Amino acid sequence: MSKRVLLSGATGLIGGELMLLLAARGVYSTAVVRAADSNQARDRLLERLKKSVLWKPEFAEMVSAEAGDVIEPNFGLSTAVLQSADVILHSAASTSFKPGAGVYPINIKAAEQFSGILKNLAPSQRGFFVGTAAVTTEPRGVITEDMPFAGYANDYIRSKRDAETLLRAAGSPFVSLRPGIVLSRGIDDAKLSRNMLWSIPVMAELGDVPLDPLARLDFAPVDFIAGAFAEMLLKGGLAHDCYHVSTGEDSMTFKVLADELTATMPGIGKLVMRGRDFVPTPKFARQRWMFEALQPYLPFLTADAVFSNARLRAEIGAAAVAPAPVSYLGELLGTFSLSDAVRQMYTP
Repeated sequence: MSKRVLLSGATGLIGGELMLLLAARGVYSTAVVRAADSNQARDRLLERLKKSVLWKPEFAEMVSAEAGDVIEPNFGLSTAVLQSADVILHSAASTSFKPGAGVYPINIKAAEQFSGILKNLAPSQRGFFVGTAAVTTEPRGVITEDMPFAGYANDYIRSKRDAETLLRAAGSPFVSLRPGIVLSRGIDDAKLSRNMLWSIPVMAELGDVPLDPLARLDFAPVDFIAGAFAEMLLKGGLAHDCYHVSTGEDSMTFKVLADELTATMPGIGKLVMRGRDFVPTPKFARQRWMFEALQPYLPFLTADAVFSNARLRAEIGAAAVAPAPVSYLGELLGTFSLSDAVRQMYTP
């Protein structure tokens, strides 16, 4: 019998693509959507799904939506809806890097409600939680899932660390999926496209930047991340309860990344990497504005941490191999201007 997946976060970056990939495999999925009623919930869901290049009209029959809220008990869902799913994935989260955005209390409250759901799962049901690989960014080099939380943390990272800790302490079994930096390939939506990719043209415009040319950055397109999620949700007998979903050891250095982008982004030639301890001294107001816009992202860009995906490869094989950045980065960067980049980065 085909599995049915229930998930939160389907109107977001990963969740929407996941529903479409599940539909392509003949798997029904139901989204928890914040809305006044089921009709509004479905309208919101379809609006998001239709922004993806993966969308096909026939997928409308494979997806459904329930009005709910992840900060409410049982996500605001009936017992019947919760019991109808073979797999329940909690992917919804407030992801702002902006201080004072209220990210922490929202994400922790949602984790508390998910803990209640996990407690009441039947033996045949499985629970998954979407964290972030950035809960551990120290020491430099290759990070494995069994390392303790360490490194820089903003409110979002703290919320993900504490949410996982809360869920583990509750004692109910679940699997944590921790993606690295996710890029929005194939989605026509400026808000969903907002990610660290915006930093590249901004840094090129600044010229001298605090990057180590030999440091690596772990990123991957959302369709790869969602595809790996689908494989994991549908696979039985997982060997571990925590997995990085990332490019991992194949991640490229900043120097290689810059070389790859030269053909499609000539301005990258102005980028001079001075090392992570370099402190720029912007001379003009425009440069000061750009450097200020970079601040929420620099701790992640300079971490030189890659997230081992050896566990993931052992589970799903070739589906765990991320596409080469040269195959999509140039196209993604061509979708926005420098002014777009600064505007988006200034409102993280």
